Amino acid sequence: MSKLTHLLPRDNWKPLEIVFWLLPIAAFFLLPGYLMIGSQIMITGLFALSLDLILIYAGIVSLGHAAFFGVGVYTAGLLGAHGWGEPVTGLLAAGAVAAVVGFLTAFIVVRSQDLTRLIVTLGIGLMLFEAGNNMAFLTSGVDGLSGVTMRKLFGVFEFDLNGKLAYVYSGVVLFLLFVPMRRLVNSPFGLSLRGIQQDAKRMPAIGAAVNRRLIEAFTIGAAIAGVAGGLLAQTTQFVSLDALSFNR
Repeated sequence: MSKLTHLLPRDNWKPLEIVFWLLPIAAFFLLPGYLMIGSQIMITGLFALSLDLILIYAGIVSLGHAAFFGVGVYTAGLLGAHGWGEPVTGLLAAGAVAAVVGFLTAFIVVRSQDLTRLIVTLGIGLMLFEAGNNMAFLTSGVDGLSGVTMRKLFGVFEFDLNGKLAYVYSGVVLFLLFVPMRRLVNSPFGLSLRGIQQDAKRMPAIGAAVNRRLIEAFTIGAAIAGVAGGLLAQTTQFVSLDALSFNR
């Protein structure tokens, strides 16, 4: 165990990383007129973080990752539109539902290779897009889901038109997910993903369950994408079918 710990990448925070996370705090005070845009940037960054795990570390190229983002958007949006506007539990629900969808589809994605995997992931995304479009009685189709109402965060902080709470809320969620993700990719799990990406045929020889690792990574990535989608629905209080689109 001590040898394994010695071989793990150093997890110390570098000065530039600390500076990077101080910039959003400075922007809150220096750029008060751009906080809503800032929250959108943070949500997109969280979505990119989820794709980074499955693409850069697990080597799973996906053209349908927006499907999980959209699942999170609609989960949080539907909850808010039907009387459950509590932000934190709605966000957890968005991540949980996206994780379930990701886990169920992961078995198909992991079994595919190269071009087939691209087609499979694209197909999953397109199918969910069409499902969202055709289930207008639930999703309102191309018109978008309106009437999403958020309660006060922790019963105290109210979402305002200036986007102050949305900015802080998005930033905190991004940071709280970034820290464990940063640790995850520097853990034995993260190292096994890198090994699988470099040579998947040799990894079983050292006891790594390749398919299980990829399924786990794909599910985690889907969950984070769902949380990002939930944040979008809660901070804008509107759900658009574009959340499931290939353009996303």
